[in-house]
Amino acid sequence: MKKIEKLRLLLRYPRRIIYNGILSFNEELFRSRIKEKYGLEQLPTIDITEIIPNLQEEISTYSFLEGTALITDIILLKSLARGYNNCTYLEIGSWRGESIVNVSEAAENCISITLSEDELRQMNFSEDIVKVHGVFSNNVKNIRTIKHNSQTYDFTKLKERFDLIFIDGDHSYPGVLSDTRQVFNLRKNSGSVIVWHDYGYSTERVKPSVLAAILDGIPVDKHCNLYHVSNTMCAIYIENQKFKTYYTKFPTYPDKKFSIKVIAYKI
Repeated sequence: MKKIEKLRLLLRYPRRIIYNGILSFNEELFRSRIKEKYGLEQLPTIDITEIIPNLQEEISTYSFLEGTALITDIILLKSLARGYNNCTYLEIGSWRGESIVNVSEAAENCISITLSEDELRQMNFSEDIVKVHGVFSNNVKNIRTIKHNSQTYDFTKLKERFDLIFIDGDHSYPGVLSDTRQVFNLRKNSGSVIVWHDYGYSTERVKPSVLAAILDGIPVDKHCNLYHVSNTMCAIYIENQKFKTYYTKFPTYPDKKFSIKVIAYKI
């Protein structure tokens, strides 16, 4: 792009460009801080087929709309849930409800802590967003929805402990840090797993602010249990297992392929 074209864009969209520039600068600050504090730039990657051998899963509800987790992200969650007897599942931030409704087919009890309609309005979200919030997960028998901002919710009210926890709420550093600290002691036992969404901008590019929040929110002596799952935008906390790991780089040369069958239903 020529300099004159860049100048025209800056003059036309000054706030947007300055805002995006600040965000990018902040991410670079987090990248530097992680490297200085922890000596790393990313988590080691586990191949998804090592966590889920003989991967074969069906996703029953998926919209292919903006803000939806990747198919592989949901496959990871649903397959992990199948690994427990009567799985108890906690999800922070449920948007349309696609991830939790899919997990509910493999889990016994599911709890969602997600913003209420009033909280969405107070945050100046549009009525269109309010309307679609939970559209897929409402009225599912084994899903209990707690409509409350997870950053102000009193987690001592939860009597349950969980096999599988998915953090997918506010993806800012303070939001991920708060959620991580709140849920870490809600694990049922050492076999419980935590999954974070949007650990990366994509399956191959790390989002430093989210990684920083995960590292700062988990006790340092537990960092050895943190990984990125290949072909997903997820980080995972998983104890007592040994994996072959590597570090993801862009571009990744594909070492596997996925077969996907798509059927659409009007609703």
